[in-house]
Amino acid sequence: MHKQMTSGKPYKIIMLFALPLMFGNLFNQLYYTVDSIIVGQFVGTKALSAVGGTDWLNYLFMSIIMLFPQGFGILIAKEYGKKDLNRLNKVIQNSIILAVVIGVLVLILSESLVSPFLLLLKTPTETIDLAIIYIRIIFIGIPINMCYHLTSSILRSYGDSKSPLIAMVVAALTNVGLDLLFIITFKWGIAGAAIATVIAQLLSALITTFFVIKHKLVSLKGLSFDKEIAKELMLLALPVGLQGIIISVGGLVLQSQVNKYGYEFVAGFTAGNKVYGLLEVCATSYGLAVTTFVSQNYGAKLYDRIIKGTNQGALLSVITSLVIMGIMLMFGRSIVSLFIDKNTLNYDYVLESGLKYLNIMSYFLFSLYLLYNYRSAIQGLSNTIIPMSSGILELIVRVTCAFTLPLALGSDGIYYSEVLAWLFAAIFLVISFYLIYNNKRKSELNLQIGM
Repeated sequence: MHKQMTSGKPYKIIMLFALPLMFGNLFNQLYYTVDSIIVGQFVGTKALSAVGGTDWLNYLFMSIIMLFPQGFGILIAKEYGKKDLNRLNKVIQNSIILAVVIGVLVLILSESLVSPFLLLLKTPTETIDLAIIYIRIIFIGIPINMCYHLTSSILRSYGDSKSPLIAMVVAALTNVGLDLLFIITFKWGIAGAAIATVIAQLLSALITTFFVIKHKLVSLKGLSFDKEIAKELMLLALPVGLQGIIISVGGLVLQSQVNKYGYEFVAGFTAGNKVYGLLEVCATSYGLAVTTFVSQNYGAKLYDRIIKGTNQGALLSVITSLVIMGIMLMFGRSIVSLFIDKNTLNYDYVLESGLKYLNIMSYFLFSLYLLYNYRSAIQGLSNTIIPMSSGILELIVRVTCAFTLPLALGSDGIYYSEVLAWLFAAIFLVISFYLIYNNKRKSELNLQIGM
């Protein structure tokens, strides 16, 4: 199940590694997409609006749970590339210790801030009670999510992208079945959707943990906290986690502006946003593949492979984004309509709001894919500061546009706030990658000459 990425054709390695991740991320998105479809169809527009109104709040805390293990994985993959198995095991042990601490802290913090945040975001009064119920239950699963993302990160660092796929397929199918049972049969409403999600997440965490144990990827014998290794892990992971927090802050500001247009617009925006999760699936998968590829080759000091793999990853990303754009432009109306009950009051308005957002995202999708490719490559070079800086740029662009564009474009300005944030961040990351790569390569050559 282990795979070295230090030999073979880069584009082929990246593609084969990314494909299971794509399917896994697709099923992961089904957690929330199916929740929204069933909630919208069987509970109502207000419930759909309530789910959508928690999206960025959910992302704020879940990004910490997702991105810290991703940061740990950079060092794990690098050590695997070096083939220093003793140090590799210590790195994984300390990743586990840090993950437990972070998971507990985030759980306490998230549950404490639910009501204040939703009030601050000016969540419509018609939906705020439903939103609180939904997101509180979702946040109960934070430690479970931390377990899943850490074990998945360990597996990916070893070059195994298939085991997380198995976990996601099983969990997503379970989630769909439980959604139907809890919402349609038991009539638990929005709470049923949240409970189904948490149970499915628990199953996925158990499966990835099983694979880590089965393949003996870590030994807990002599488990101890190593200050130096923990420091190294946090120096990599903290900027990655902060990057997610920074992006979330911009999203929360954007959500507050969306909420001003009423729960029907929020419902349409939510429908478009849920489809965005599907648009992003291939981008995140290529990104994880590129991070692992670059990390392993950086550990092995194979600089020619790093630049070749990153460039080929960018080409794969752009081609994929163009294919997805074509599919969305052709079938977008049918996809968005899945989220909305046809008996909804102002059905056409809700549908058009979601469809317009989806179309605009599709036109700019190439920039999102380039953003992920180059941000991931930079992280693979053990630089997590620049990706965090790109998050700050996204925040600035998103917030600035959210307050200014609607003055000229009305609600359409909200849609452009998101995609322009992608575009500016992508340009920044492309330029930054080549500068960082050239500096690291020159430093290595100078070191070799000096020897």
